[in-house]
Amino acid sequence: MQNDAALRGERAAAPSYPMPRVSPVDPPPQLAALRAGRAASRVTLWDGSEVWLVTSHAGVRAVLGDRRFTAVTSAPGFPMLTRTSQLVRAAPHTASFIRMDDPDHSRLRSMLTRDFLARRAEDMRPVLRELLDDMLGGLVAAGEKPVDLVAGLTIPVPSRVIALLFGVGEDRRDFIEGRSAILIDRGYTPDQVAAARDELDGFLRELVESRVADPGTDLVSRLVTDQVRPGRLSVEELVPMCRLLLVAGHGTTTSQASLSLLSLATDPGLADALTKDESLLPKAVEELLRFHSIVQNGLARAAIEDVQLDDVTIKAGEGVVLSLSAGNRDERVFPAPDTLDPHRDARRHLAFGHGIHQCLGQWLAKVEIEEMLAAVLRRLPGVRLAVPFEELDFRHEVSSYGLGALPVTW
Repeated sequence: MQNDAALRGERAAAPSYPMPRVSPVDPPPQLAALRAGRAASRVTLWDGSEVWLVTSHAGVRAVLGDRRFTAVTSAPGFPMLTRTSQLVRAAPHTASFIRMDDPDHSRLRSMLTRDFLARRAEDMRPVLRELLDDMLGGLVAAGEKPVDLVAGLTIPVPSRVIALLFGVGEDRRDFIEGRSAILIDRGYTPDQVAAARDELDGFLRELVESRVADPGTDLVSRLVTDQVRPGRLSVEELVPMCRLLLVAGHGTTTSQASLSLLSLATDPGLADALTKDESLLPKAVEELLRFHSIVQNGLARAAIEDVQLDDVTIKAGEGVVLSLSAGNRDERVFPAPDTLDPHRDARRHLAFGHGIHQCLGQWLAKVEIEEMLAAVLRRLPGVRLAVPFEELDFRHEVSSYGLGALPVTW
């Protein structure tokens, strides 16, 4: 048994988290060293609190699949990964179902499941192809090089898809993009994030109320007709649900698509493989999701009971951070994990999480990224970076890691 002085010494040595990247396309190297050690390690967050960090693929899956860990931010010991993440704790009525446990989580999530099935995502392919051909055709016809694929493609495509699902006009797209971007950017103050959230919620409340009065054929109208009118869902619950779909559907897909296109523009082997065999696209996208793992700081949970995780006891009331990027580079599951291999079977990756909170929109996100890669290969043959790699704007301050701009030529 350790004495008190030794225990204090161990805790004082807990490294700060998150750790800095050395390479902008790889997780911090300290994570691999931690993964080789115990099942979980103590780290110190920005507010001085100490939590457990889980870095192995098996450990992340175990915690995410264990109902003894809660996603509710008000739970004792729940880790606040950023200053702005405290907003949900301060205003729990604004929380979406990803910050709930069952039965509330499943009750609300089940209302959306049918809209995000794999076959529904496949139905979007013709719409996406037409949209992408139009957008890239316009970029090519303009004859100006280089072009920024973030501003020209990876921001507007997910935004237009979500606007289409919600039945929102093009005139509100800039508003949605702007407010959604603030909500995932740690560079803004808590007051600025709260203001953006309130503005977005006000817009969504008006949208919901307009559908209550006159429903159409969009997703919000279906929820109003099937759930709100029969009394199974309140407007107060629907607004955060819609906000989650907007922010997650826009910000995360934009980030993943920008990094995927970066790989296409910098990895000749990837571009060559996909050019020769477009049927590789689904497998390549799974590998790109594994390799880039855009949820860069991981997922937060708190133990509600004592849990034994291999050689570590996590006590009730202790916080846990799950590093998806470290788990996705676990060599015990993915040999040569730091190599991007479009032929790899990467379907066991953790990019969308695991368990009951696994990303609802994963099928739609994968279809969007597949179609963006295919369209760029088709319309911009020989695509490559137009600036030195060192000059790229990696968004370290954004919760879903990505690029601020991706200038390319062809």
